[in-house]
Amino acid sequence: MCGIAGYVGNFNESILKKMTDKIAHRGPDGSGHWVCQEAGLGHRRLSIIDLSEQASQPMEAVEGRYQIVFNGEIYNFKALAADLKDKGYVFNENSDTAILAPLYDAYGESMVHKLDGIFAFAIWDKQEKSLFAARDHLGMKPFYYAETSKGFVFSSELKALLEIEQLEREIDHEAVLSYVRYLWCAGEHTMLKGVKKLLPGHFMTVSEDCLCLISKWYDVPLTQNHEEKTPEELLSLFDEVVADQTVSDVPVGAFLSGGVDSSAIVTSMKKHLGEPFDTFCIGFEGEEMAEEGFSNDAFYANQVAKQTGVNLHHITIQENFVHDLKDMVYNLDEPQADPAPLFVKRICKEAKKKGVKVMLSGSGGDDVFSGYRRHQVTAMLEKYDFIPEKLQTLAVGVLKNLAHKKYLKRRLSKLHEILKSPKDKRLLHAFYYTEPKVLYSLLGAELKQAYDHQTADYLEKVLESSKDFSSLDRQLNLELHGFLPDHNLNYTDKMSMASGVEVRTPFTSKKIIDFAFKLPLHQKVQGREAKWLLKKAFEKRLSPEILYRSKAGFGAPVRHWLLKEEEFVRSVLFSKQAMIRGLFNAATVKKLLENTKTGKTDGSYTILSLLVIELWINMFIEN
Repeated sequence: MCGIAGYVGNFNESILKKMTDKIAHRGPDGSGHWVCQEAGLGHRRLSIIDLSEQASQPMEAVEGRYQIVFNGEIYNFKALAADLKDKGYVFNENSDTAILAPLYDAYGESMVHKLDGIFAFAIWDKQEKSLFAARDHLGMKPFYYAETSKGFVFSSELKALLEIEQLEREIDHEAVLSYVRYLWCAGEHTMLKGVKKLLPGHFMTVSEDCLCLISKWYDVPLTQNHEEKTPEELLSLFDEVVADQTVSDVPVGAFLSGGVDSSAIVTSMKKHLGEPFDTFCIGFEGEEMAEEGFSNDAFYANQVAKQTGVNLHHITIQENFVHDLKDMVYNLDEPQADPAPLFVKRICKEAKKKGVKVMLSGSGGDDVFSGYRRHQVTAMLEKYDFIPEKLQTLAVGVLKNLAHKKYLKRRLSKLHEILKSPKDKRLLHAFYYTEPKVLYSLLGAELKQAYDHQTADYLEKVLESSKDFSSLDRQLNLELHGFLPDHNLNYTDKMSMASGVEVRTPFTSKKIIDFAFKLPLHQKVQGREAKWLLKKAFEKRLSPEILYRSKAGFGAPVRHWLLKEEEFVRSVLFSKQAMIRGLFNAATVKKLLENTKTGKTDGSYTILSLLVIELWINMFIEN
């Protein structure tokens, strides 16, 4: 919806304006600033709900006691407004922003539990001279902050904080290790030691002397008391959630890949809206997609569009994505090594051209309803736990050597590495894109020292905290603490907002998560069939060809694209600045690049991670 920024301490309005100018793309419809002696708040507006000037921010509330800046959408704001009105509060009932400060006044910090939506906001209390800030349960909306010698600063995007001269700009080596290992960074770390992310499902208070206190308000609802549910119960709940998320005063559209998740959303939207709306599908030219194991989404998306009567717009990627990498790194604030963010931006740019400012996405469907291959593997290993580990490893090793298709060999190699790892590490190992031995060999002296002295990372702690639950539930818990918020939702928000479009994700609704985590294993995965109950729920709306098609990720032929642009890749990885920094071992990186080129191994995503890290440092620190 918007971009927010602010401070507590010895700053001024000119700094606030510089910060909001850096995030102007998040709010092309307006801007505003408010300052007092102790604090300042800034806002960039993307008008979605209540397009009038009454909804402009920063917004004063409760007889002038509070000032608020807000990014996101509160889907249940009408119900909350009715409750507050009964309590005697007076505010603009057409604005979801307007309910937040009265809600805080009435319920204090516990107000976050009442919110159904996606949000990051900050409320300055003039009476207490304190700041209250909160982030939604899965962190769809970003919130970066830093504590400096002049005070506390925050923003929707890290790049805005670089306007602060006092900001510590030292590279966080733990974050670098995470980006190479996972392709993204879980938890509060960023590439800069001086900047942190407010964790999803957390809130913080900041006093006038800049003392920060952070508390957790939401956790993934793990349970050992599973309950069987019917397809009809899920369908009814899903329709309700989608209806809530289509609330808007501007046109709403949807991503449509022809996969289960996006297709389910489109059918529910059509049921609620009645009239046709715009949907968007992305595809690629060339044979590389089939070679890498990706299917043609356009074929399936067309089927769903015809069946539901929605408008489908096709977007074809013809050029190599490497040309857009610099823009991607800048938009993301973080060096995430995945081409998918570029596709989100391309779709949202096309949607904006068609007048669509809100898009619904299927992100989170795999994470919540057990749709990834790693979930099938975990369920299978749990079922066949009686087979000796050595025999499991041997069998997969033989299959890997017999595989002829590159993508199948790659998947079996991954499984083989997982099985070779200690049993208590397998769930986490499933998230690795760079194997530990390869990772260590790529590191320069300083990063090797950081690797040798690192303590348990954020995801290791998350895994340890769930040891009393089933293997699949523990893995889903990891998804919702790492891959979903810090990778999928991060790039979905940043790349859509870079195009002036807001994306909403029904599968990440607290209602859907609560429902899904209560399901027993057999209603999540049955044999090779993932997302079992979700597919059953939509059997009357979608054809078997759509529901039971092979899993196809939002991917691209990264190896082919990198090798086509080998000269550019080498110019970045082995530049004079990269050699001086010495973050990575140049000889090992060259060897990995050569082995990927000859087909001896596929280190394409690892190479991409090194590439975007170097680009990020060049862009955010050196420039």
